Amino acid sequence: MRQCGFAISGFAVVPGRLSTSLFVLLAGLVLPAAALRADELNVVIQGVQEPILGNVRALVEPFRLTGAGRLSRRRLEAFRVRAEDNARLALRPYGYYRPVVNAQVVPAGERAWRLELAIDPGPPITIAESAVDVTGPGAQLDELRAWRRDWPLRPGAVLVQPTWDEQKQKALDIAADRGYLLASFPRKRMAIDLERNEARLDLQLDTGERAVMGEVTFRQDVVRPSILQPVPRFEPGDPYDAWLMERFRIDLWRTGYFRNIEVVEQRDLDASPPRVDLDVRLEPRPPNTWQGTVGIGSDTGVRGQLGWNRHLISERGDSLRVNTGWQAHNNQFIVQGGYRVPRETRSKQAWIAEAMLRRETQDFLIRDSIEDETLYDLGSNDYDDYSFRVGRERVYDWQRGYRQLFETMYAQYLYERVDFRPAPDVKVRGQGSSSVVLGIEYDMPYSTGQGFDIEGYHHRAWAFASNESWGSDRDFAQLYASTNWNFRAGERWKFLFRAEAGYSKADVREIEVLIEDRPVLLSVTSLPNLFRFKAGGSTSVRGYGYERLSNNNIGSNHIATLSAETEYRVLQNWSVAAFMDAGNAFNDWSNVSLKKGYGFGVRWYTIAGAMRFDVARAMDLPGDPWRIHFTIGTSLL
Repeated sequence: MRQCGFAISGFAVVPGRLSTSLFVLLAGLVLPAAALRADELNVVIQGVQEPILGNVRALVEPFRLTGAGRLSRRRLEAFRVRAEDNARLALRPYGYYRPVVNAQVVPAGERAWRLELAIDPGPPITIAESAVDVTGPGAQLDELRAWRRDWPLRPGAVLVQPTWDEQKQKALDIAADRGYLLASFPRKRMAIDLERNEARLDLQLDTGERAVMGEVTFRQDVVRPSILQPVPRFEPGDPYDAWLMERFRIDLWRTGYFRNIEVVEQRDLDASPPRVDLDVRLEPRPPNTWQGTVGIGSDTGVRGQLGWNRHLISERGDSLRVNTGWQAHNNQFIVQGGYRVPRETRSKQAWIAEAMLRRETQDFLIRDSIEDETLYDLGSNDYDDYSFRVGRERVYDWQRGYRQLFETMYAQYLYERVDFRPAPDVKVRGQGSSSVVLGIEYDMPYSTGQGFDIEGYHHRAWAFASNESWGSDRDFAQLYASTNWNFRAGERWKFLFRAEAGYSKADVREIEVLIEDRPVLLSVTSLPNLFRFKAGGSTSVRGYGYERLSNNNIGSNHIATLSAETEYRVLQNWSVAAFMDAGNAFNDWSNVSLKKGYGFGVRWYTIAGAMRFDVARAMDLPGDPWRIHFTIGTSLL
């Protein structure tokens, strides 16, 4: 019988030979496995903690034996000696050059052994002197000054060589990200005095000359070359910047024309200054995209939307989008479409044309007085809005492209019909009104990170006007500005601040109605429903119903809201929050009553975005009631 085993075919048990047959079968199966069994050596390490423990394991445990083989006394002794030597080497990167290491091999069962390694690290090497200098044209970079200021290996600290290596690589990465691709260390000296148990460090980073951007070559046959020329946020000769390079890839993807984007950097570091040319290879994406989403929230109820995008119609780069959506709140239904044609200019510009149909039903709710929170239902209004807008979009690069400002100048035609329903089965047809609006909008978003780690801001502003001399049925104008700030403090804390203010110049009618035999004065703005302000809800003043803070629940001329929120991370994708909100929408600046609310919430950060659950208290409602706000999914269009 061979050690490698044997094969049995056509095996049968003959009466009278059962015991012999079973013996042959068991011998064929068991003896080869027993012959292949090997001695085993395990390692147990005592006396050190992570990260030193991990380094000791990395150098010692590879010599643990498994598989075929026998361990003789000579081999066990060789492993013991080697383990002691490797353990001493493993402690040196962490500043321990005089450790006491004892290893012994003890039996741990049949043909099994245990190597016990006891380590006393001893006194560490401490740093006596540490000189760190940055020279060259990039020496004054804020990031490199911060790196030098926060240098961890200062006099008195333990010499940790992994930290030395990490800090050197960090400096090179900072320099390279800001375009100093020739950065190097003319001096990098670590002198260790074992008698005094001291180390002296001397490090000099020279940034070298800063690289510049070269020519950009686009390899594609999808759109005209002039359409892609404005995409980079840099010009040939501008300083090289790794962040702008990453944004360049993202901006190309956002055009909607391409699926695969490959940007090859061709670095000529021997030139003066060093130059980086870009060879961009682009593959077209499928021309059509369909996208549908559903969601639910305490504000809107069930909602859903469906969109179709034609990313490229011709080589001019023109595109078309059509979206439709519905939400339970106000039984709101929207259909909108947009057509976009890039302008062939050096700046980022495009012509736009947009059309929209929106229908909704709003309850006509009033109060007896401004202090009274009791609402009386007088019926509802059915709004039909038909809008068409044409204009020009332009993108401005600020701070060398680190920030972008989006500007839209437009002319808009709006036709609105309002029908009043005093009872569910009664509908009073109203008259339609037309408005011709001229306006301008600004949008400045900026964010970095994902999930809880998102930081940045979002500023918005607009101004528009309508005049009878332009063909409108009424005169009105509006100014609006909002800001959102989101920043972290450490790994667990995050702060959010939000504020908005809007002013409208539009006629207000005072209408007197009888409520329980008492006259009540209503304040109704002539501003079209599409432009009215409303407050309240999960993204406004929490503790109050969605869009319930306005005159008669049908919107107002003005708005002012403030919000402050603090989040604390409890798990990787979970956080808890506390917040305070204040604000209102109103028609009369001389009689402003800001409603206040506060509460607590939970955030769950998913791939689809943050899911929020808030419990808020309305401080200005009778009894200070609590309200639940939650949102799952994206908002309507």
